[in-house]
Amino acid sequence: MTGTVVKCFGKYYTVENNGRRINCTLRGKLRNDPRLEKYSEPVAVGDVVDFEEDGKGGGAIEAVSDRANAFTRRFKDSGRDDIIAANLDRIVAIQCFGKPKLNLRFVDRLLVRGVKEGVETLLCVNKLDLAGHDDAGRVRDYYHGYDLSILFVSAKTGKGIKAFKKELAGKMSILIGNSGVGKTSILNSMYPGLGLRTSEVSGSTGKGRHATTNVEMLSMEGGARIIDTPGLREFGLMDIEPEELGIHFMEFGRYAGGCAFSPCTHDHEPGCEIKKLVENGSISEDRYVSYLNILATLKEYRENRYR
Repeated sequence: MTGTVVKCFGKYYTVENNGRRINCTLRGKLRNDPRLEKYSEPVAVGDVVDFEEDGKGGGAIEAVSDRANAFTRRFKDSGRDDIIAANLDRIVAIQCFGKPKLNLRFVDRLLVRGVKEGVETLLCVNKLDLAGHDDAGRVRDYYHGYDLSILFVSAKTGKGIKAFKKELAGKMSILIGNSGVGKTSILNSMYPGLGLRTSEVSGSTGKGRHATTNVEMLSMEGGARIIDTPGLREFGLMDIEPEELGIHFMEFGRYAGGCAFSPCTHDHEPGCEIKKLVENGSISEDRYVSYLNILATLKEYRENRYR
């Protein structure tokens, strides 16, 4: 039988098939599948799998179908990609006004991953009721020159929630954000009666406490399939080579053909088109600084790895 993995918890995987959910384990041979060896786990939420029921209410996953894409992260001390989900239609980066502090550098890393995997990314900024004068405008200015879809919502007042719900209809989307940005509150606001557990932001640290503990797909009205994830504070991109980074910064890749050198890291090279566009205001200077920070991290990792 064939189904879709909708939840991962420890060594168990919940597979959905024709409206039924079956808790499955993995056949040992899956860990030797060369297509899956580069990942932290052979199976992720969103995977289409072949499985066999055991007649006792459970089952075993026999094979994983080829993936359209894989949403992963990679840290310095890891030799494998940490896989979070697969076969996505959209990555939804969740941020907020108020606490925890708006972190567009984190969003930039998600955007890089989205471009690399060919997955559209949407930015949703929650807690609009806490926004200061022109805070929304500053977010738009940061991404000018990048055709990024941005929505501003308030789970508390309901503003923007209807439009966000419409954006998710008919797609498989993963919601990614720091703890405390209100992912769960947004879901509860979009789907009254869902009753997901929420958590407050710590008053001492200004950071959120985890409300979601497992990666899980929710099948909702309108054909929306929403993958909710635990709050993430870091997002590693160590699988990307420094000279490739500019390709995955969408507005950079669009104009890089005008650079005097190819490849160009848009850092020290003379005749760099990207630096010219930053100087004349066509690309946000803050966005460029974010790029340089990621680039420095990747260069440092490569230098230390080969020592």
